[in-house]
Amino acid sequence: MMAWQERTIEHRNLLNPAFCAIAVWHLARGYHTESTALTSTSTGLPLELAFVGASFVLRGQTRDQLPRMTTTSLATWVHDHPLERSAVAKGVVVLRDTVREALLFGAQHGLLSIDGHRLAPSDAQTRKINTYLRASSDEVRECMRQAMFVGRWLCKAGAPPTVLALLGVQA
Repeated sequence: MMAWQERTIEHRNLLNPAFCAIAVWHLARGYHTESTALTSTSTGLPLELAFVGASFVLRGQTRDQLPRMTTTSLATWVHDHPLERSAVAKGVVVLRDTVREALLFGAQHGLLSIDGHRLAPSDAQTRKINTYLRASSDEVRECMRQAMFVGRWLCKAGAPPTVLALLGVQA
């Protein structure tokens, strides 16, 4: 992990641990919501999908290409968006340290709980997150809305190895 003072201003502002932890919280929340709706039992976001989800939502161009409904299969989206597929796979690698730092920050500040290889969003922090979002820009709110969507979408996309294979991500 790069020392804070060695990071560029853009990196400090756009990829800071608190912001990314809130994005992962939304990913986990979306995944949790969808898994509960599909199976009546809640399962947490698989750890590897936190990295994939972050790659989808933290890059604006990819975020703009996401489908509008969770019924669009990941395989169809990958077929229709080969350049974005490549960007997501590369983003998983590029954002690895950023997401790790966000996971640590989220766990330390009670946003996320990590159980084995799964992440669960903390309901106790919902009010604070909503307060933060009300004071945020439209772009930040859109990013978090899309993070929630991506969490739901990834829940429907299949097992983590299938998702990674479709995106060309090496496990």
